[in-house]
Amino acid sequence: MNMPRVTPALLSLVAALALAGPAAAAQTREPSQAERYVRMRAAATAGDLQTATDELAVLLARDPGSDVIAQRAFREAIAAGDKPLALKAARALEQQGAPQPDALLLYLVDAVQAKDWKRARATLDQIEAGKVFAFMAPMLRGWVALGSKDGDPLAALEPARQSGLGTAYFPGQHAILLLAMGRVDQGATEVTTLPGAGTRLRLATAAALLRAGKAAQAAPFLEGSDPVFVAARARIAAGGEIGLGYQSAASGISELMTQVALDFSRQRLAPIATTLARLATFADPDNSGGWIATGNILGMAKRTDTALEALGHVKPSDPYAGSAEALRVALLMDSDDKAKALAVASAAAERPGAGAPEWARVGDVQMTLEQPALAAAAFEKAIAAAGPNAAADQVWPLWLQRGAALEQAGDWPTAKVALDKAYALAPDQAVVLNHLGYSLLARREDVPQATRLIEGASKLRPEDPAITDSLGWARFVGGDAAAAVALLERASAGEPGEPTINEHLGDVYWALGRRIEARFAWRAALVTAETRDAGRIRSKIETAPTPATAAP
Repeated sequence: MNMPRVTPALLSLVAALALAGPAAAAQTREPSQAERYVRMRAAATAGDLQTATDELAVLLARDPGSDVIAQRAFREAIAAGDKPLALKAARALEQQGAPQPDALLLYLVDAVQAKDWKRARATLDQIEAGKVFAFMAPMLRGWVALGSKDGDPLAALEPARQSGLGTAYFPGQHAILLLAMGRVDQGATEVTTLPGAGTRLRLATAAALLRAGKAAQAAPFLEGSDPVFVAARARIAAGGEIGLGYQSAASGISELMTQVALDFSRQRLAPIATTLARLATFADPDNSGGWIATGNILGMAKRTDTALEALGHVKPSDPYAGSAEALRVALLMDSDDKAKALAVASAAAERPGAGAPEWARVGDVQMTLEQPALAAAAFEKAIAAAGPNAAADQVWPLWLQRGAALEQAGDWPTAKVALDKAYALAPDQAVVLNHLGYSLLARREDVPQATRLIEGASKLRPEDPAITDSLGWARFVGGDAAAAVALLERASAGEPGEPTINEHLGDVYWALGRRIEARFAWRAALVTAETRDAGRIRSKIETAPTPATAAP
């Protein structure tokens, strides 16, 4: 069929008509194909994927021979998580002689869910012949062999060891298959040798060992201050289970597709990444990793409502519930719904069993809302929730954040206590050394100690522009403008748009008699300066710096 050209004005008109109300709707006739297409486009543009897919379902049913409609239906159905419509659109495209390479993966997932192993193998042959996703074929064959109990899963996987892209996934897939096959000790041993074993693989290994009655062997896989491990340990201590593992073909395929989706997303291949992440959720709806990946990828595509809906599938008891909550808050913040973000974060922090990560998240949102005093109180609750026996690497960031919040709230004496505590816990962390040193320097308080702290930070991270700026400013405050200018010029080259660096550079240029360059630097600072700093910088440009307008 021939579609009219869709313009922004036409989209606005259709959106307005859609909101006209029941009286107007009762007087209208059944929309034409063109009208439904435009209505679908308007809904998709507005982020209303449910309406978009509803319209596409009607369009496809009326005109299954339109490749335009079938293509759009396939992509929108995948993004919306509408598997039946995605299958229908994929088959329509196949009948039109325009098959989609990723549709084969959809057919495979459908066959595995139906335990139709003959169809699954035939689809795998097509995937391998199609080349685009051929690198996944050996791993998929391994899981099909496991599910069908026909053949050796490890032998089916073996070609991935030397198959280009497949080699990156082979070690983890081999270990997961061993766990799924019940060869838990062997799988756990392999996981310990993997330098890149992530939290999910470690959790799955611990879960398999616990199911095998090997709690002592499971414990090392759950060590560390990562909130996911903290949540898993708490769940076990309360008599629960981790609730994560790969014991079926569907769960293994879901995990593989999640990993590939994330890798494709990092390469900015959003459409394919979206398909793979959604297929992961189709294959195993209990795989929280698939839902979080889907939410993350859709969020980056600014499809916030659908991303939030995906995150709603992560169960509160899942070890990754906190990760899903953090992403939910981040998506709301990114969409500028800060009030709702705070409400979501606060509700999570008030739930039974909530801990330091949840309260820290509240503090982060309150800092963004420019409520530093409330943020400081939230970080204090996070420190209390972590407990007196918490590992240093778990609590020093909280003390640093509390100190920064108190400092912004104007309570320097209490802020310094918090920053000193962070320094005592993490004397080798550049961010702590730099923050405490610069805070002292800004107040011209114990300048020699401030300089020593910043020097320590610079030794740890010599290429960091912010730390180089701090060191340059320390040199200037200490009376060595010649040494300061070289450091500040290097910092400015690393972060040319950073207002603090440019203001510092301008002040040093002026002190060295380089007046024209000073004003250029201050003008650069003024472009991105905070409102509270703009008046001070403008005064220096228009007249000359004074002790009152010196940079902090």
